[in-house]
Amino acid sequence: MKVRVATPADVEAMARVHWLSSNTAYGRNDPFERRLETARKIFELPNFRQLLAEDDDGAVIGVAGLTDDELTALYVHPEWWGSGAGQLLLDEVHRALAETCDEAELTVLRTNARARRFYERNGWELREELTEPHFGGIPTDVAKYRKRFTATKA
Repeated sequence: MKVRVATPADVEAMARVHWLSSNTAYGRNDPFERRLETARKIFELPNFRQLLAEDDDGAVIGVAGLTDDELTALYVHPEWWGSGAGQLLLDEVHRALAETCDEAELTVLRTNARARRFYERNGWELREELTEPHFGGIPTDVAKYRKRFTATKA
């Protein structure tokens, strides 16, 4: 496995991993087209980076999105859960965030115990739990985490 920066040519693979992972984790059946459109728009956002985890054959198996001070998404294809792909991505996210900020944040669904344990094992601290209009304006219970870094900004 390896991690690399995403390019616009990766849009469909990124969307597919995010779609499969989120639908599996949250028991939803969101349309693939919604994820595909979101993946396309990501490359238009300022200060937004997208990282991909690939298997040894070059297939995309995980995605992570981040800004200068926030981990916005981390999804791994369900067939690769527990493989270390998520950890590999998160390690690279931590390196990137340490270069741009002293403290970063992330938001996760309050009921996503697996993800919450993963982030807590990696030094993320719970800041607050709240309800916010997250998915299309639907009130969603989330947990907000933060992690402190010693920034190594140039």
